[in-house]
Amino acid sequence: MALNARAQTPPSPLSLTELRLRIDAIDAELLRLVDERSSLARDIAAAKAREGGDANACLLRPDREAMLLRKLTGKPRVAASDAAVVAIWRELISESLRIQGEDQGGLHLDFWAGDASGQLVKWSRERFGAAPSEAGLAEPVQVIAAARDPRHIGILSLDPRAGAWWARLLAEPQVRVICALPERTPERPKGFAIAALKPEPTGDDVSYWVTDSRLSEAALTELLGQCGLAAEWLGSTGGMKLFGLSGFVQEDDSRLDPKAEKALGSLSGVIGTSPRI
Repeated sequence: MALNARAQTPPSPLSLTELRLRIDAIDAELLRLVDERSSLARDIAAAKAREGGDANACLLRPDREAMLLRKLTGKPRVAASDAAVVAIWRELISESLRIQGEDQGGLHLDFWAGDASGQLVKWSRERFGAAPSEAGLAEPVQVIAAARDPRHIGILSLDPRAGAWWARLLAEPQVRVICALPERTPERPKGFAIAALKPEPTGDDVSYWVTDSRLSEAALTELLGQCGLAAEWLGSTGGMKLFGLSGFVQEDDSRLDPKAEKALGSLSGVIGTSPRI
C-alpha cells in the first residue's frame, strides 16, 4: 500500500527558475514559427504573380481574415483569451501583408485630420496592425479619393461633424466599407474603414445601406423589416440616412429596389459590409 501511494504522488511543481526557462524555450520556438510564417508571405506574392494575379489588387482579404479569426477563437484553450488571440493574429496578418506588398510600397491608413482622435487611431491599429503607414488628410472627400488606390485604407468616423461622407460612396462603386470600428464590440460602430475592394460574404456579416428616403428612421426600420431585412439606424446627416442590415446583402438585392418600393428613397444603395468577429 505504501509503495502504491508513493507511485501516485503527483510530481513537485516546477520552480520559478524552471518555469522561466520553459517560457524562454517557448519564446524561442514562437519566434522561429513567426519568422517561418512571415517568410511565406514572399512565396505567396510570387505564387500570385505566377498564377496571373492582379499586381495592383488590394492585398486585404477581410472575409478570409474574419473566418480565420473565428476558427482560431473557436478552438479550445486553457488560458489565452479571445482578445489576445485576435490581437496576435492581427499583427501576424499585418506583417504578412507588409511583406507581400513591399514592392508596391505597402499599405497606408488615411485619416481625416479633423477627426484623427486617439480612439479612432487605436481602433484602426487594432484592426490593421502596426505595419501600415498613416497620414492625416484635410477633408473626408480626400480620404475617399485616396482609397481608390488599392494600397490605401480610409478611416472615417461616423461623427456628424464629418458630414454624410458615407453617402458619397454611392457614387464610388470601387470603394466600399470593409469593416466597422471598433472591430470587436456589440455596440454601434463609431467609424468605418473603406478600401477599393469588393466585400465577400463570411456567414456572419453586417451590410450598410444609405438612403435619402423622407420616411422617419423608425418608419424605415419597420419597412425594411417588412421586406425581410433586420435593420438598425446608425445616423442621419443632411437628409441622408445610414442603416446597418443584418447579413450579407448584395448591392442589387431586389428587396432594396427603389423602383419596387418608392418609399425606400430615390437615392439609395448598399455601400459595403463588415464581418463580425
